[in-house]
Amino acid sequence: MLLHGLGAARLGVFTLAIGLIGFSGIFDLGLGRALTQVVASEHGRGAASFELAALVRKALGMLLALGVFWATVFWFGVPLLVVKVFGFEQLLGEEAVDGLRWVAATLPFALVSTGLVGCLEGFQRFAVVNVVRLAFGTATFLVPGVTAVLTRRLDLTLASLAAVRIVALLPWLYLARAELDFGRERRAAEGAVGRLVSFGAWLSVSSVIGPLMVFADRFYLASILPPAVVALYTVPLDAVSRFGALPMGAVNAAFPELAKRSGARVQSAELVRGAVTAMTVLWFPLVAIPMLLADELLTVWLNASMASEGAGIARWLLLGVFLNGFAHIPYAMLQSAGRSDVTAKLHLLEFPVYALLLVAAVAQFGVLGAALAWCARIAIDTVLLFVAAARFEPDCRGVLREAGIRIAGGMTLLAACMMVTAPALRWALAAVVALALAGTLWCFGRQRLFAKPREADHRRS
Repeated sequence: MLLHGLGAARLGVFTLAIGLIGFSGIFDLGLGRALTQVVASEHGRGAASFELAALVRKALGMLLALGVFWATVFWFGVPLLVVKVFGFEQLLGEEAVDGLRWVAATLPFALVSTGLVGCLEGFQRFAVVNVVRLAFGTATFLVPGVTAVLTRRLDLTLASLAAVRIVALLPWLYLARAELDFGRERRAAEGAVGRLVSFGAWLSVSSVIGPLMVFADRFYLASILPPAVVALYTVPLDAVSRFGALPMGAVNAAFPELAKRSGARVQSAELVRGAVTAMTVLWFPLVAIPMLLADELLTVWLNASMASEGAGIARWLLLGVFLNGFAHIPYAMLQSAGRSDVTAKLHLLEFPVYALLLVAAVAQFGVLGAALAWCARIAIDTVLLFVAAARFEPDCRGVLREAGIRIAGGMTLLAACMMVTAPALRWALAAVVALALAGTLWCFGRQRLFAKPREADHRRS
């Protein structure tokens, strides 16, 4: 819908706006994720609701101030970004400036929403969180898509995107009020604010470097290539990145529980083993199917022309997505233990290496080179995270070693899928993988449905 309504050039600018939204994660200085960790650990220690409410109120005040500051910076900086950095022609530049200013104005709402989501995840309210995310995640693309078809204007399309982000704050406020006692004026739990700031300070380093690595490729390509060419890379990248919702959602669910168990590493090892097993049986099929059918899926979704040029790019990106799914496990292990400093230092180490890889690969292979560099960066990040987690969590080394073996096997099979060119064989293999996934889900569902409650479950009840 966006491609039909905006055209390839304006779609390239829209994906840059999506990149700006993703990049806005740096502006909360790590407070959103820090709230999840601290709320979970304090809740596990038995902190009162009004103490947690005082902590959350302070964090939200800081996030609101940060949002206003960054919105002001971007409001006045957008013309320089559009005209000087990307050099769009005059008509497209005016539309891009107006539209990106609408997106910049949503930063205060977005940062407060980030803090509220972090708080709710600390309480493990994942059902309601994911229902709201599903609704507004869909609206994030559907509303601009409809607007693009009806108006064919980039500025109005981005304005509709901004409206969705503003409205999304309301349900988070309602849900947080149901969990916390904001009506009683009390101090936060002793030491909680200090841990929040310390955790967030290191996490803010990752929040700066991480989005730089995630979105540097599209901004670099936009600075040297026409927007229509950039779309050949950014559109498949946005699509395959959505596959990461499964491992990210699963690990986000495990994160507060890991934080609660931070003093009982054997229990954490059991939780990590369950995560690795679930990733092995569920994640590989979900990546293998689009790997085999990338040409057909892109043709149906966009058009044959973009599919012929973008399928190879999408396949390399899918390899990186597969690795990144497993990387969420050691990442959550380190951060749940309060070691956000380790992940921050790893990101500082990786960024210059990735920058050199990106420039060299694009110079050699063009747009495909960006996908190759992105995949290589994910591979380096995954290896370093597993090594760090094994060092700081010795009781989980055996589980992490098993995960490494399974990752290597999965990468080998996915590489084999990339080399299959016959359409009939690709469809046959995809059908086999889909049947295997369906059978696994059916068996797992029966096992969970008819399993006898354990004695511990009875005691908890």
